[in-house]
Amino acid sequence: MSVELTVKLPNRAGQLGALAGALGDAGISMRSIAATTGGGGGIIHIVVDDKDAAKARRAIKAKKYRISSDRKVVEVRLANKPGTLARAANRLGKKRVNIESAYMLGSSRKSTTLALGVKDARAANKALGRR
Repeated sequence: MSVELTVKLPNRAGQLGALAGALGDAGISMRSIAATTGGGGGIIHIVVDDKDAAKARRAIKAKKYRISSDRKVVEVRLANKPGTLARAANRLGKKRVNIESAYMLGSSRKSTTLALGVKDARAANKALGRR
């Protein structure tokens, strides 16, 4: 399992580099990242391995950055075929599991691994036919 950390940063040059540097210096590899800006600020979504989450939180807080959201994400491996994401998302939707974020963690010729941010990981896993 992985963890999604959302960090709010000022929208200034060098901020993403400083955040990435803090994680790198702490020995944390990001599995995925997404970033947007607006209203003078930046929002960075970082996915890290569950085993590295506590160390990542400490590294981020040591730089005086604020973690605005912290949640586990459900990892889903899908065949690299048209419609596989739609089928998985529809299974979640039918069980009233809302997907709040999605990240590509990796891809090969045969499959793609996604991280899906949901409020209830247990319900998501059950909807996907997992225990």
